[in-house]
Parts: sequence; C-alpha cells; structure tokens
Amino acid sequence: KYRTAFDIDYKWIIDAAARRQKWIDQSQSVNLWIQTPDLKTLSHMYRHAWHTGLKTTYYLRSLGASNIEKATVSVKKEVRGAAGETKAETATRDAKKVYTDAEKKACSIEAMRNGEECEACQ
Repeated sequence: KYRTAFDIDYKWIIDAAARRQKWIDQSQSVNLWIQTPDLKTLSHMYRHAWHTGLKTTYYLRSLGASNIEKATVSVKKEVRGAAGETKAETATRDAKKVYTDAEKKACSIEAMRNGEECEACQ
C-alpha cells in the first residue's frame, strides 16, 4: 500500500520545505495535509512552520472536508424526494439556468463546459 499525503507527518513536510527554500529564488507553495484538523494541531503546525523559518504555506487540505461534501450531497438527494414537492415544482427547481455571456465568462465551470478560458483563473 502506498502512503497518501495525509499519512506523512506535517513536521517532515515543513522541515523539508524550510530547508529547500534556501535554494529557491522567490517562493514555494507548500501544501499541508491533515486527516482530522483540530485547533491544537493546527496551532502546532503553523507555529512549527514559523519556528523553522518557512516563508509561506499555500493550502491546508483536510480529509474531513471531502467526506462532509459527499455526505451532504446524498442527504440533499434524499430530502428532495421526501419534501412533498409536486413533479412540476421539482421540474421548475431542477430546470437548467440560462446564463448570460458575462456570467459564463466569469464562471470557471461554465467556461470549461463551453471550452472557454476562465477570467478568474488566468
């Protein structure tokens, strides 16, 4: 079995990045990964980064956030059928929204669907 980013101790990631930044001209994007975030661990993590002299951290990724999203999506689907809506109400609510050209250009999802480049992500 291969280790995931969540299995690697954050101290090792921070120490490696702090040693590596000596040879980087500008900055590096250091992602931190934690399975179950809590305030004490986050405090220790960022304090350790500060003590080692790490200039920047980029993203804090947690496993719990992705699991929560999956749970809420399935709950929303179950609630949708149990709410007592009529078929016409469900069809109206589920109808695909028509976006203006300006809205399509501002939204990365719509831009990708239409083969365009997102203005916010350039």
